[in-house]
Amino acid sequence: MILSSGLTTGLLSEISSESDLPTVNLKVFTYAELDKATRNFALANRLGDGGPSHVFMGYIDERTCRAASLATGTPVAVKRLRTGSNLTHDEMLSVVNDLGRHVHWNLVKLIGYCLEEEHKLLVCEYLPNGSLEDHLFIPERLPLSWETRVRIAMDVARGLSFLHSQRIIFRDLKAANVLLDSAFNAKLSDFGYAKIIPGVDPSHTDPIFRTRASGIEGYLAPEYLATDQLTSAIDVYSFGVLLLELVSGRRAVQQTESGIEDNIVEWAQPNIGSRHLLDKIMDTKLREYSHEEAYEVVLIASECVGEKAQRPRMRKVLSALEQLRPSLVPAIASSSSAPVASSSTTHELSFRTLPQLQCPPSTIVSSREALSPPGCCCQVI
Repeated sequence: MILSSGLTTGLLSEISSESDLPTVNLKVFTYAELDKATRNFALANRLGDGGPSHVFMGYIDERTCRAASLATGTPVAVKRLRTGSNLTHDEMLSVVNDLGRHVHWNLVKLIGYCLEEEHKLLVCEYLPNGSLEDHLFIPERLPLSWETRVRIAMDVARGLSFLHSQRIIFRDLKAANVLLDSAFNAKLSDFGYAKIIPGVDPSHTDPIFRTRASGIEGYLAPEYLATDQLTSAIDVYSFGVLLLELVSGRRAVQQTESGIEDNIVEWAQPNIGSRHLLDKIMDTKLREYSHEEAYEVVLIASECVGEKAQRPRMRKVLSALEQLRPSLVPAIASSSSAPVASSSTTHELSFRTLPQLQCPPSTIVSSREALSPPGCCCQVI
């Protein structure tokens, strides 16, 4: 989801008034329109909570962006801030501006917003398959196939790589913030804790930038907890944890039978590096998978959760995953992580399902080789 309890300290730029906002092509909804689109914010339309917000299913006409019925409309997710939120009018406009101008296939799209008296709402694309967390950890769900898990990992890596290229550190990567569309394409959501690092030249190392550590236990890099120093390496660490979750089907932190909290990195570490011990890490619900691919993914995860100075950049991680399974790389995607849509995207495009993408031929090289470029591989945004 796009809104979380950290929103007021997240993607807030130095914009101080509505007149300062650059133009972004977003729909400005009235409260009455969204009230109608969600059937008066009916309990039956409620999808869940996201920090200080409630999330509702709504239906709007994809040509006019006006309220529509279930039979004629396109589903959207409507996020309504709870009454009493500390987010000011200008801060909300700033969030809308920041989210609206960063468009990528692997980020949840912002369609529009409403700022009307005390009402503050965001309208985002709706992803029908819910969160990765649900599919990995709810026992009643059918287990994700190995191919789907690898593709989700690529999608997440592509989204993070794009954010880093835009000087944005996500800070809150977790399975709950990875949403899945009808074809199980993955998109990052909930940018409440994200930080834009000003004045960073991608050809140089990360600047010293400190902020109070925020995020979820088990996903946070140890050095971030210890120093509050913010670098893109913390996202790389979180991605490594997510990879281990995808491979093992275990949560980042879970309680043992004796009640002790078991960290997935510490749990997996003794079995990493040996093909013979791979089965001790793998999700027992996975009946078919490539042992060689799984071993390589575990090694990639190990590098991501390693010492800060040795962690690869996200674009290198993405390249390693793509070379591991080239057939899953969409034709429009590239390791350069360039956005595949621009801020001039029309409202109508925001609702369209991604087309079926053809996969280009590619030369397969070792994913370990791709992760180990010559020279320093310290994190850079």
